[in-house]
Amino acid sequence: MNFSTSRIWNESVILRYSFDKIKKIGNLYFYDDQNILKCQHFFNFEILPNELEELKNQLNNGKILKFNYLDDSTLLEKLELWIKENGFKCKIIDEWEAPILRLSSNKNIEEYFSSSNHSQICRNYKSYCKNQKNYKFYNSSNVDTLTLWNYVLEIDYNSWKKIEKSDMKSLDREDLQYLPFLLLNKENSNLVVVCDLEDKPLAYSLMFKSDNYWYAVKWGASNDGRKTYAGFYCLFYHLKYLYSLNSNLNVDFWGRRNNTYDKLRNDFIKRKHILISKKEV
Repeated sequence: MNFSTSRIWNESVILRYSFDKIKKIGNLYFYDDQNILKCQHFFNFEILPNELEELKNQLNNGKILKFNYLDDSTLLEKLELWIKENGFKCKIIDEWEAPILRLSSNKNIEEYFSSSNHSQICRNYKSYCKNQKNYKFYNSSNVDTLTLWNYVLEIDYNSWKKIEKSDMKSLDREDLQYLPFLLLNKENSNLVVVCDLEDKPLAYSLMFKSDNYWYAVKWGASNDGRKTYAGFYCLFYHLKYLYSLNSNLNVDFWGRRNNTYDKLRNDFIKRKHILISKKEV
């Protein structure tokens, strides 16, 4: 199941945005922002004929459709054919190779980190092994989730993201998109927070699971956490924990152009942001 089409995710859209900004078309949710309908679902999901017909009406009435994080998939092929058949215009905003890490049971994760071809990964993993005793690692599997989420918001606030207005609360309350899934679907979500020995929160890593893949939803560190490499320590801890659950690991790092994610990957999937609009006459 794609978590971005789940009931919890859909109901979180209503928590996050004003009612007058939400447009529901069939089973799909869109955020209406300055005449652009931004789809709230990602990767690869089903679009039904009646939904495509209503989207066609929206386009003919002057709306623009935006799809983010679309995989090179059956969905993208279906949309491209639909665009061509109806004479619409498609603009690729961005396309990239989204990094993926796959480790089977015969590939030890510690060996993968320590023998990486990238010196930064080897160096930071060695530092993690040496210094992890100086930190506390909290996991939502056995620690109160709301307490950890308060740590996450504190980390987000005390980071460069707050200064640049890209923290979760500044991004149309993005925190309200993630928290319900984390609280209500513990089997398919996991949060790790790293604190110093005085319980000052420094870094976090949030992942959701879909179809046997863990998706790196959010990863961040406070300004103090960045100085001590706590973000790297948190990520190494989290990946090792997820690997330990089944002695294998499939992680989709979701985003784009993250130097660390790119160096950790051993596979990728092509992904795009696209805009669909009516052709000018």
